[in-house]
Amino acid sequence: MMKCLFSFLLLLAMLPAHAQTPAPTTTQPDPLTPLIKEREALIRQYEEASAQRNAFLADKPSKKDLQEVVDALKGIIRKDTEIVKALKESSIRRTATIVAEKTQAERQVTVARGDQSMTRERFYDLENQIQNLQIRDKQREKKLQEAQAAAQEAADARVSRELIAAGLAALSILLLWYIYKLRGQVRPARRGARR
Repeated sequence: MMKCLFSFLLLLAMLPAHAQTPAPTTTQPDPLTPLIKEREALIRQYEEASAQRNAFLADKPSKKDLQEVVDALKGIIRKDTEIVKALKESSIRRTATIVAEKTQAERQVTVARGDQSMTRERFYDLENQIQNLQIRDKQREKKLQEAQAAAQEAADARVSRELIAAGLAALSILLLWYIYKLRGQVRPARRGARR
């Protein structure tokens, strides 16, 4: 009787734990439900057998009654064994599902980490390219400024040369005019001296 009660309590203790676990994605018929119903029927059979009193003597069970009780208890024990076996199989399936999901999650994490590291590497490569382009841009800008400064110096030098040339041309014209004027004064004086 104690074993039967212990088995029943063990079964009840495992059922809430089984009910709390998430159902696998594939819907398989629960093998425990029919086994539990069969066990309940065997317990009713046991209770009926233990309540029978067919003996000729007062209130003592007969050998046949005792045999029915023993058979009912054996049936309950067999059914408990089947239930434990079904629980073990269910636990193995659940463990296999959990291991498969864990493996898949680890693969996804590995892939995600790989993708993340590739993205990070690509990001750093792009940052390096941006920095290189910025350095090149600064170098080009510096060369452009140097070329503009050289062009400005050349333009200034050309303007100063042109101004010097214009000044010299103006001076030459002025000197020619002065020479012409001086010749004009010298000629009339020479004409008067010849006379």
